Amino acid sequence: MKKRLSAVLRIVVAALSLAFIGWKVYEQLCSGEPFATFTPKIAPLIVAVLLMPLNWLLEARKWQILTAHLQQLTVAESLKSVLSGLAVSMLTPNRVGDFAGRIAWLKPENRTSGAMSDFVGGYAQMTAIALLGIAAFCMHPVLPDFLEWSGRHYSMTAAVLIVLAVALCGIYFCVGMIARRFRFNCWPWLERFVQAAGQHTKSQLAKAMFLSICRSAVFILQLQLMLQSVEINLSAIDAFRSIALMYCFVSVIPSFALAEWGVRGSMALLFIAPLCGQPAQIVAATVALWLINVAVPAAVGAVSMLRRK
Repeated sequence: MKKRLSAVLRIVVAALSLAFIGWKVYEQLCSGEPFATFTPKIAPLIVAVLLMPLNWLLEARKWQILTAHLQQLTVAESLKSVLSGLAVSMLTPNRVGDFAGRIAWLKPENRTSGAMSDFVGGYAQMTAIALLGIAAFCMHPVLPDFLEWSGRHYSMTAAVLIVLAVALCGIYFCVGMIARRFRFNCWPWLERFVQAAGQHTKSQLAKAMFLSICRSAVFILQLQLMLQSVEINLSAIDAFRSIALMYCFVSVIPSFALAEWGVRGSMALLFIAPLCGQPAQIVAATVALWLINVAVPAAVGAVSMLRRK
């Protein structure tokens, strides 16, 4: 029953996202505001594309660090593992199948612990995005209508978000202590996962968090470049504030990977359009970046999986 409800929720989110994008474009047509004509700028587009390998190399290095206590992977093996996980995750809700593709490159005896390493890496990435999103909020961005209440109670909201950031980081860096203090004897599988998480050293966790923050910064820069390529020029501060908040919301909205471009497009309209208008161009830039960062690497990962014995 829960699985059905979860699937229905994701389908509804995807449908609403696509409907919202269509409505915004229709609104522009009805208002008589013309769609801007532009000549795509090639230089920002090329730079955004060239940042894609850096994006996944950062993730591969993070995976290599988090699995170093289990198995020594080369950078090439780690990259193949990460892209295989991406390929598998395209077929599962919220990319929960990512670990299945990654651990295929580990020895059988290391796969349970490897799955937990993937969870730790995912938690680090989520926390990094949250930290940048909270920093963006504290810089007084232009908020969409549904967040007006937080603007009216800015100090209280900022304080709550800062406490949340501290809590997220505390849980992340204290995972070893949690593993030592708590036992889950009634659920042996959960016990194995928690103990596996406790095997990561503080140094591993710190390096993984640093790489996650760098990767989040690459996301933000790529989207800013894609917007520039369609002649939407935001200042560096406006780009950071709006895009960081956008990714923060995208990371917590349930969806299927194949429908993720619609969720990203709708969130981009909410956070970026108030600064510059032109919804069609914003959606085009967002979808193009999804294809560059997700679809193409997933195709490469699928080929790696097919060649993996």
